[in-house]
Amino acid sequence: MSRFSLSVRLTLFFSFIVLLVTTTLSAVVFYQFGEKINQQIEHNLTGIADHKAAEMSNVLLFERTNLLSWRASSVMLDVVVDDLDKRITTELKNLKQYYQLQGDLYVFNAAGVLIASTQQDVLKTQLPQAWQTQQDYALVFKHEVPFINGSVIAHVTALKPPQLKTQGYLVMTHSWEDISRLLAPKDSSFALHKAHEGNHGSADLFTANGIKTIEINDDFSERPSWLLDDISYLGSISKPVTVGDFSFQIAAFMPEKLALEPLLELTKNLLLAAALVGVPMIVLVSLLSRLLVTPIKKLTATIRTIEDSNDLSIKVPVSGRDEVADLGNAFNRMTTRLGELFNKFVVVEKELEDLNISLERQVIDRTQQLQDTLLKLQSAQAQLVQSEKMASLGQLVAGIAHEINNPIGAIYANMPPLEEYIDDIKGMVEFAQSCMDEACTQKLNAHMAQIDYTFVTDDLAKLLHSQKQAADRIRNIVLSLRNFSRLDQGEVKTVRLEEGLDSTLQMLHHTYKDRITVEKDYSLNESVECYAGELNQVFMNILANAIQAIPDKGSIFITTAKVADQAVVTIADTGTGMPEAVRKKIFDPFFTTKDVGEGTGLGLSISYGIIEKHQGTLTVESELNRGTRFIIAIPLRLIKDA
Repeated sequence: MSRFSLSVRLTLFFSFIVLLVTTTLSAVVFYQFGEKINQQIEHNLTGIADHKAAEMSNVLLFERTNLLSWRASSVMLDVVVDDLDKRITTELKNLKQYYQLQGDLYVFNAAGVLIASTQQDVLKTQLPQAWQTQQDYALVFKHEVPFINGSVIAHVTALKPPQLKTQGYLVMTHSWEDISRLLAPKDSSFALHKAHEGNHGSADLFTANGIKTIEINDDFSERPSWLLDDISYLGSISKPVTVGDFSFQIAAFMPEKLALEPLLELTKNLLLAAALVGVPMIVLVSLLSRLLVTPIKKLTATIRTIEDSNDLSIKVPVSGRDEVADLGNAFNRMTTRLGELFNKFVVVEKELEDLNISLERQVIDRTQQLQDTLLKLQSAQAQLVQSEKMASLGQLVAGIAHEINNPIGAIYANMPPLEEYIDDIKGMVEFAQSCMDEACTQKLNAHMAQIDYTFVTDDLAKLLHSQKQAADRIRNIVLSLRNFSRLDQGEVKTVRLEEGLDSTLQMLHHTYKDRITVEKDYSLNESVECYAGELNQVFMNILANAIQAIPDKGSIFITTAKVADQAVVTIADTGTGMPEAVRKKIFDPFFTTKDVGEGTGLGLSISYGIIEKHQGTLTVESELNRGTRFIIAIPLRLIKDA
């Protein structure tokens, strides 16, 4: 750890105080003036947007006013009388020359045919669809017509004398290029937004690289910045402006770097002021700290000499009557006392060291013994609890199987007589038909047809067959339950291992049906002396783990065989397998790879103990993503005194 002298620490502390005060004052000033600068930037951008919107509005309103005044002239009213009057064309040319119009003027008659225009070679052209309107005046925004190059804006007004129907149309166009030049970017960029659907939708942004489309939403004013052409901009939008039935807004964008130049200048000035105040203060604090710490440094140097030489007889030179002198006198008294205690300490330390070593050895040995005993106790307790649970479960299952078996036996026993009775009833009906006269036979046949006698008798046979199959199914399940829950699990019995395996599969059938195929190869076919109930528990643990190890679909292979004087049962699966580190610990008590609450880590440990109780072996072979194989080997005949 790095060591700083007291003078350095004092200098750093007071320097920190100076910097904190300076930074706080600068932050307050920056916040107050920064807010005003931000408000001014936003106000300026809004003013630029409103000014540009007003400039564009003035152009459109000027053209609209002129158009409406021209349609009231006497020349335009001649359209009503004679649409071939050459004076209309002359008047249009004079208006364009006098007002220095950038676009052209067009007059259409009531049939929508162009009769006069300042554009050459377009007479008798049909009125474009975009200019057809039922209103007194309409502003048609950016669009194209077949006889004009490029996009235009058109002012359309109807030529309608008082008390008469519409006799024609007067149209004045304006080149879209003029609007583009009006909104061309300089210090700011502008976007034109049609406001007929509120402050939401797309807008045309005019940039140095051409026109592009951007989205404008209702939260335009809340958006802190806009990223346009990889440059950050600040933006503001004007109030809606309406010309005729057309409304629009102008959005103004200014590069954030340019807009925030006053704020950056303020930051530079504040940093400069802080440096001019802070640096002299730090220098002054450093000088005062060194002056205060010099006596303490002299005292420290003497103490280090004593430390290096281990000579407690060296005394610290003391001068003056201040607190540092009191500290030196106290240190001298302390070294004298320490010298007296040092010799005693060496002797006691040696005794304590020997005693500590002996005590540590005893603690380690006793701790290891306690850990081993605790582990054995936990394992034995868990096995005892599991055995009690299995015994209780066996009694419960056996009782249920017994209770179910009685009514099922009655149902199964009643099936053959029921079939005979039905056959007797059918024979009696046939005999009755043969003994009746024709009239009675017809009545009987009609009644039999009404109740659908043929269907009832056929379906009754099917129902009896189905009930018999269900009864067989229940008898097999009950037999499996009784076989699995042997109450004689504490006694050695001679059983066939295949029956225990089949019973266990029957118990687990609901957990793997329709997704896991079980393939059996039973070659043992010989009775084995064993603790049947406990061995069934081993089969249950291994098969349940195999089913859980197959996440989707797969197979389980079960084989039994006789090898020398041993019965060997192999259970293999096509599941996920396990790494070598897990395989080595799989039989350890309380070791599990399952989530908390899903496994106790005792199943395979108890199974291992059960197989050892049978004087056999339980081994496992596994490879990650290739499956797992458990091999159980027990003697055909148990050694009684083992």
